[in-house]
Amino acid sequence: MKTYILFFIALFLVSCELTTSSDILIDNGHSLKFERDGKRLFTYNYGMTYPPTSIDSVYKRSGFFHPIKSLNGETLTNLSPSDHYHHYGLWYAWTKTTFDGKEIDFWNVAKKQGTVRFREFTDRSTQGFSAILDHVAYPDSQNEQIAMIENLKIEIGNSSIPGYYLDYITTLKCATEKPITLECYRYGGLVIRTREDWTPGRADFKTSEGFTQKDADNTDARWAFYQGKGDHSNACILILSHPSNLNHPEPLRIWDEKANSGKGDMMWNFSPTKKQAYTLRPESELKLRYRIYILDELIDSKKAERLWKRFGKED
Repeated sequence: MKTYILFFIALFLVSCELTTSSDILIDNGHSLKFERDGKRLFTYNYGMTYPPTSIDSVYKRSGFFHPIKSLNGETLTNLSPSDHYHHYGLWYAWTKTTFDGKEIDFWNVAKKQGTVRFREFTDRSTQGFSAILDHVAYPDSQNEQIAMIENLKIEIGNSSIPGYYLDYITTLKCATEKPITLECYRYGGLVIRTREDWTPGRADFKTSEGFTQKDADNTDARWAFYQGKGDHSNACILILSHPSNLNHPEPLRIWDEKANSGKGDMMWNFSPTKKQAYTLRPESELKLRYRIYILDELIDSKKAERLWKRFGKED
């Protein structure tokens, strides 16, 4: 009898824990804000976000992450800096594509060839969300047409190292009966623009193959991390590429110290079609999986490798 009583007490306590979760989701009609224990994790901007009023509105965009914060409150992303207004914290876009016999650039929105636009959520909870995004050719014109449909799934996880992670799963399908080719090009796919003051001497970049910011561009990687000192504490961004991804280990596009007029800050992109084109056909889909760790301490290659091996075993 005593055993049964203890069992039901334990069950009650677990139930209470589940119903008093410290994870909070705030939807203000323009963005989803995720918090844990009163600390902001990240914001997903699904409403249309515009550049400063003095800048051409062609740089507007929806469906991106900013800010991404560490649990200690460090902001790790950079939104639409004046040197590249089309950089949106953490975002996803393809650069050189061919659709209906014409070149469409969904990344460099100033060309007015393409953009990515949030459509709707299919699921939302304190543990993440699922959304549909449209990859739009000739936006805001009479020729506007959806070329690809993206299903994005985000799941928030707990880290064994102080911090948290995001499982970023994107699945692309053709929106019409016309195929679209993601051409071989030096950048395109999942990308992050990191905080402006993370420059050599204040932050360090390392890949699974041992390359650094100085020599990582044009190399392949299973994972890569960028870490350094924030305003008050250390922080680290570690991105893992799943073994099932296209052209894994994936080619990288990295700004070295001389890029961006020598500022030394970082734009970092897993670019699976950097060395080989891929044609998405109406009967197929392209699925890419990443795990993004936002950590409150510095790590080394052994820790990164251990986390990647664990992720790589997941279906």
